Amino acid sequence: MSVLRSLLAGAAALTLLAAAPAVAVDAEPTAPAPENAPPRGDAAEPSGQVIDGIAAQVGTEVVLISEVNRLAAPIEDKVRKAGGTDADMAMLRSDILDKLIERKLIQLLAKRLEIEATDFEVDDAINGIAADNQMTLDEMKKSVSEQGMTWETYRTRIGEEIVQTKVLAGMVRARAKVEESQIRKLYDQRYGAMPAQGGEELHLVHMAVGADDGKPASIQAACDRVQRGLSRVRAGEPFDEVAAEVSMAAPDLGFLPDHALAPWMKDAVATMQPGEVSGVIRLPVGCAVLKLVERRQIEALSYEQAKGPLREMLGEQAFQEEYVRFIERLRKQTYVERRGEFAGALDVASPPPSIR
Repeated sequence: MSVLRSLLAGAAALTLLAAAPAVAVDAEPTAPAPENAPPRGDAAEPSGQVIDGIAAQVGTEVVLISEVNRLAAPIEDKVRKAGGTDADMAMLRSDILDKLIERKLIQLLAKRLEIEATDFEVDDAINGIAADNQMTLDEMKKSVSEQGMTWETYRTRIGEEIVQTKVLAGMVRARAKVEESQIRKLYDQRYGAMPAQGGEELHLVHMAVGADDGKPASIQAACDRVQRGLSRVRAGEPFDEVAAEVSMAAPDLGFLPDHALAPWMKDAVATMQPGEVSGVIRLPVGCAVLKLVERRQIEALSYEQAKGPLREMLGEQAFQEEYVRFIERLRKQTYVERRGEFAGALDVASPPPSIR
C-alpha cells in the first residue's frame, strides 16, 4: 500500500472531512506572497455550483453556508439531545467554519505552489480505502451515492485530501523537529524520580485549549470550545475524535507515571476509573478535559527503553504547534472575512484536521 493510500485509508472513508499529514515531498516550498483582499460583495461561485449564501470569504474563495450545515447537522442532533442550547449550536457552527476556512487557506497555498493530486494518486487512495473497508469499487460507489454525493465529487474530495497531505508534510511536518535534549528532559521529568521498584502509570487522553495572549475573553473562548467538545462527548461522540478536532496539542498523552503528573491532573484522575471522562478543568490560561484510558503497574524504564515512545510523542506535539503557527501565518497573508451570522467570531487557533 502506498504512503498516500495508507494515510487516506485512516481518514473517514466516505465523508473525508480531513486528511492525515505524513507523506514527504522533495523540497520545502517557499512561503506564499500575501493574498490581496478581493473586491467586496459576493465572490463568484465555481461553475455549476448553486449560490446558497456565503459563510466566509477566504482570499478569492468562499465557504458556503451549505458546507457548514452539511458538517454541523449530525453533530447538532447529538448535542441537542444532550441538552445543547442555541448558543451551543452557534458556537459549534463557528468552530466548523473555522476548520473549513483553514482548509481553504491550504487549498489557496497549494494552487499558488502548483501542488496537485494526479489521477493515479486518487485511484490508488480510493482503492486503498475500499480495501480497508472490505468493499469492492462498485460497493463503494453505491455507498457514496447513498450519501447523496456524486462519484466525481467524491474523487474531487479525495484529491483535495491528497493535496492537503502534501502541503502539510512539506510545510509543517518538515519543520516539526525534536532534539535529543528535549527527549532527555522529558525522560527526566517522567522517569527520573521513579522508584527503582517502579510504580503506577496512567494512559490519559486530553482535550485542551489555551489562550496565548492570556486575555479574559480569549480564555473564555478557549473554555467554551472545550465545553462544547465535552457536550459532544456526553452526547455519544468518541472522545478521541472530538479531542483531535478541539485540542491545541496532541490529544493522546500516552502513559504517564503517576508521580510525574501535574497537580491538576493528579487531582482530576484521583478517583476516576478507566473509561471515565472528567468535567471541564479550568486552568490559568484555558481549560481541559481528561479521559482515563488505563491504569497499570510498571517497572522503572531506562532512557533507551523510553526514548522511542517519547520521541514519537514529542514529534506529534511539535507538529501540532507548528501547524497552529502555519495557519496563523496564512491567516495574516490572506484576506478572510466571515459573513452574516458568523461575522465577528473570535478566533481560537485549532489543531490540524487529523494527525493520525
